[in-house]
Amino acid sequence: MIYMVEMDFRDTLREHDWHTWYLAHTTQLVRNVPGFTATQRFRALTPTPSPWLALHEVAGPQVFESAEYKANGGPASTGEWREKHVNWYRNLFAGSGFDKTPDVRPGDHLLLAEASAEGKIPHALAGRMRWGHSVGLDRTVERRGLLVLGHGELTARMFGIDGVRVFKPITPRITA
Repeated sequence: MIYMVEMDFRDTLREHDWHTWYLAHTTQLVRNVPGFTATQRFRALTPTPSPWLALHEVAGPQVFESAEYKANGGPASTGEWREKHVNWYRNLFAGSGFDKTPDVRPGDHLLLAEASAEGKIPHALAGRMRWGHSVGLDRTVERRGLLVLGHGELTARMFGIDGVRVFKPITPRITA
């Protein structure tokens, strides 16, 4: 399953410190929470109220009920940063191709599509899009698509498709 965390962080003076903390935090989740197996963070290149995205690979909804997760994860684990997270959404997705998070390498891009974008995505890419449905946590969206564009595949046409956001990776994919 894919656990998506989207948010905005507007304290530009503390952004470096926040990224340093967030990298350590997500690495700790992968190392200390059974069933939390991979993580990667992204920055939006297209306008969105939540420009920061983290994709976490988890074994299932039971991960969020574990003592290890409750001790290391969730909103309570964000300390001083919690007040600075706005437009913060946590959704758990399942579906064909949503058992593992993609590995988005430097130079690659991630397309994140809302259900409303189906039919608007160029045909050559639409067949590669993986779709999942929300099965837990905030459930702020019902359905979402993911597609990794390899180096050189991102074109100007991808910008401006209503319901599609383009992200670049800001960390490597970290695995347990």
